[in-house]
Amino acid sequence: MLKFAIIGFGGLGKVHFRNMIELQKTRGDIKLVALCDIEESRFSEETSTNLGGNTTPVDLSKFNLYTDVNKLLEKEELDFVITALPTYIHEKIAVLALEKGLCVFSEKPMALNLEQCQNMIDKAKENNKHLMIGQCLRYWPEYSKLKEYIDSEEYGKVIRAEFSRYSPTPTWTWENWMLDNEKSGGAALDMHVHDVDYINYVFGKPNSVSSVASHGKSKYDSMFTTYKYDDKFVTSSCDWGLPASYPFSPAFLVRFENATVEMNNNGMKVYPEGEPSYIPLLVPGNAYMEEIKDFINCINEDREITVNNPQSVMQSIKIALAEKESTDKGVVVNV
Repeated sequence: MLKFAIIGFGGLGKVHFRNMIELQKTRGDIKLVALCDIEESRFSEETSTNLGGNTTPVDLSKFNLYTDVNKLLEKEELDFVITALPTYIHEKIAVLALEKGLCVFSEKPMALNLEQCQNMIDKAKENNKHLMIGQCLRYWPEYSKLKEYIDSEEYGKVIRAEFSRYSPTPTWTWENWMLDNEKSGGAALDMHVHDVDYINYVFGKPNSVSSVASHGKSKYDSMFTTYKYDDKFVTSSCDWGLPASYPFSPAFLVRFENATVEMNNNGMKVYPEGEPSYIPLLVPGNAYMEEIKDFINCINEDREITVNNPQSVMQSIKIALAEKESTDKGVVVNV
């Protein structure tokens, strides 16, 4: 039986909470024993994200509640923790838990810089514990299907690919930390990193990046990047400076030699050359739950994390930081 706690009970912490409660109903090898958040009110209030509002169940009496992470780690006998915290303390809390001998699932982005990322990886190795970063697109049904098309070359090689992610301004975070570039890295490291990570996951590290950004409602509140590969043309864009009435909108359009594959808020569709378009059959699943299930299975089976490998995710941070450098200096940056 793996005992665990959730550290950080804001919007995404509540997403993980609900998923884990559901997961416990179908498997008897895990048990949520504690919740922790610096603000006690988080245990009773609704918290919003760009995915919508999340309402906490009224009865949390079966769980031990903490407002101090040190007391949590001191008093509870745990096997792993799920952390959904502000980016600027990702490394600190992950390292603290790893040094206590716990496996760690830490939400994206991995950290604010490469030194912090490497420290997390080193501490996991030193303590022989698993570390996974919550880059959920690697498990998202539409993105998983797109990867199948890319890997199988069913429609030939990729000629061009574009990815985008648009959102209202994230004004719902604790002490508004997300709009502070020093704490979040801006949209570049917080929201845009989803597409950066997926591009890295399916295409590998680009030779170079060329980026432009805006700094309107916050620093790096939008970004557009061209990724240089030898055999394909790849771009991505993000913007979290949109009005509150604008819906969260992730999308991609990938042109293969013999088809175009598109995904937006209306769903996913394939447009083969010379044939009718069709809606592909997707493997159903909740990406947030699937990544945690994979994490737990890696712990139980004592095997390496392959899909969300922390070294690969660290490379995604390297690419995103190169994009920020490109916008700051107005130059192409080799990765």
